[in-house]
Order: sequence, then C-alpha cells, then structure tokens
Amino acid sequence: MRVPNTKVWLKTEFAQRPDLLASGTAVADKVLARLNTTWNQSKSASPAFADRYRELLRVADGEIGEMAARAGDIPCRLGCNYCCKDERIVLTEKEAVLAVQHIEAQLDAEQKARVVESILAAMPTSDQASVPCAFLVDERCAIYADRPLACRSYFSRSVSSCHDFFLDKSRMPQRFSAPKMVEIAVREVTRAAKHSKLYEINSLMQRIYADPDKPALWAAERMSDESDLADPE
Repeated sequence: MRVPNTKVWLKTEFAQRPDLLASGTAVADKVLARLNTTWNQSKSASPAFADRYRELLRVADGEIGEMAARAGDIPCRLGCNYCCKDERIVLTEKEAVLAVQHIEAQLDAEQKARVVESILAAMPTSDQASVPCAFLVDERCAIYADRPLACRSYFSRSVSSCHDFFLDKSRMPQRFSAPKMVEIAVREVTRAAKHSKLYEINSLMQRIYADPDKPALWAAERMSDESDLADPE
C-alpha cells in the first residue's frame, strides 16, 4: 500500500470538518518546508540515506513533540505499550535498515540474541488480535531511537480506551491523529528515494533475520528484494 501525499491525507482527515482544512493545510505546508530543507541540506553532510533519514527524524520528532505539547493531556508514558501489541505496525525498507543497524551496532551480544530470538518467534502484528511487536522486549522497545515513523506518530488520548481495545477489538481506542500528518509528510519528502512501500514489521524483520547473510547486507544499505511481502498497492 502506498501512502497518500499530505494534502490527500488532510482532505480525508478533515472530510467531516472542512472548516479546519485551511488551517491544517497551512500547518502541513510549514512542516513540509522544514522537512524539505533538512532533507536537502543533510545530503551535503552525509550522502548515506540512513544518516540523512535520522536527521529528518530528529526534525520530525520536534514537530510531533510540539503538536503533542499543544494538545495537552496526552497520557502516553514509558511502560504503557498497548499500541505495541494492538496495532498492525508498518515500516518501509529504509526504516528496516535503521532497525537492522540498531540491532547490529547498538545492542550488546545478549541484547541482540534476545531481540533476534523474538523476531524469529514473532507472529505478524495485527489490529484484529493482540500480537506484540518483535521489538517489545521486557515491555520496552528494543530499538526505540530507531523505531518506525508509525510508532513515533501514534498517540493516545485515553489509556483506558487502549486497554479496552486490547480486550475487545470492536472498541476503537481514542487517538490524537495530528502527528500522523508529520509521518505522511516525511514519507512525501523521501518518496523520490524509493521510500513508499509499506511492510508489516514482524514479517519483514523475520525474513531478514531468517537468513544469516541478510542482516549485514541490510546494515550496509544493500537490501535484498523483499517486495513480495509489501502491502498491496
């Protein structure tokens, strides 16, 4: 599945509130401008996609943080991880590169062994069943600094609604959706770098770590073709 561009997403998001579309578009234009500037300037500092993308994420995190601060009463806290168990978590190939680099370079041998074991045993994440992300180890994200955009932009407005969804998938959690716009904007900015296909996180990481030769290739940004796992367009 290819993600929409920012303006298409905004029109869908504000379909029931057209009075908010103009202000939402103005915010999106400013975010896109900042992200484009960062993306273009980072190329001169480091041509490697992973380094450029991490710099882009730094700016995106700042934008998301400001949105969350303005919203107030966001209950998400360390240790609350319903969203790591109740949602279908997606990432792109390039985000998978960051995850593999984190595993290979940032974790010690014991930590890496536990994460790889979790990856190889994982079932696909789903919003229809309570299936944990493979990176949820000891109730914490093992790759938090390099987690996917879908995780960075997910915010709850009610822990109790997340708990209810964990128990009953017919009861949708209450979400703060504004940061999703930053996620879409980042994907729009990097789309020219083949950054738009989405994969379910556990399935892609399992495919990579099931082959002992693949992690080194992905860490070096020489990914193998796993497009048959991508969401249908």
